[in-house]
Amino acid sequence: MSQTARRRDGQTARGSAVPTELPTSRVTDSEARTVRLRRAIADLRGAGEEGRQVRERAQVEPVDLMPKSAHEAITRQMVTDLAADVAEVKTRVNAVLWLLAGAVGVDVVMRLTGVG
Repeated sequence: MSQTARRRDGQTARGSAVPTELPTSRVTDSEARTVRLRRAIADLRGAGEEGRQVRERAQVEPVDLMPKSAHEAITRQMVTDLAADVAEVKTRVNAVLWLLAGAVGVDVVMRLTGVG
């Protein structure tokens, strides 16, 4: 039997059967799907509320922020210094942008009044 003939009979070239009928038990009614979706959302919300209540009841152990080694302490200090440097650069960039905006504003006002 040729491959084309086997495929017409519902078999593949390797001889396994091809599903010819799809399941018809799928929900096709819009209202039924809406009800199922609302029920699933309500179940998820309920599970979230239960989880939140369990977390609130549980005693949470505080996080230890003390460095465990000299390397960690040095690294932390370097990160803190870097954050301070970035904040300083941010302040300077903001100052330059405000200076530029002010200069443009003054130029526009001077041109509108005909002074410059």
